[in-house]
Amino acid sequence: MSTSPSPWAAGLALRCPQCGRGSVFAGYLKFRDKCGVCAADFKAADAGDGPAVFVILIVGAIVAPELIILQAGMHLPDWLALTITILSAIVLCLALLPPFKAILFALQWKHKAREVRNEDVQ
Repeated sequence: MSTSPSPWAAGLALRCPQCGRGSVFAGYLKFRDKCGVCAADFKAADAGDGPAVFVILIVGAIVAPELIILQAGMHLPDWLALTITILSAIVLCLALLPPFKAILFALQWKHKAREVRNEDVQ
């Protein structure tokens, strides 16, 4: 019996959290219905807003100093510094969203996390 891959490794590689080989996404951020290799069911996959929150915090921590360096350190015109910073933020957000979403899904998969239902509270 093979062991499941690390959720971090599977997420960063955008692979199935069960087998580590099949792709987890059908599109840019749309989960597949199931893994093409091990047939794991992804229909209940939902990473929620967590990936976006983490990405926004990380990108903000990168581009805020970037803007200050471009304006104060390199003395670029405001419009150019702002344009470079906005483009950096867009590229970073688009690049980081898929792996963060896949990592959070893989962590949910490993820990068998699911949405709490009314029956769970009673």
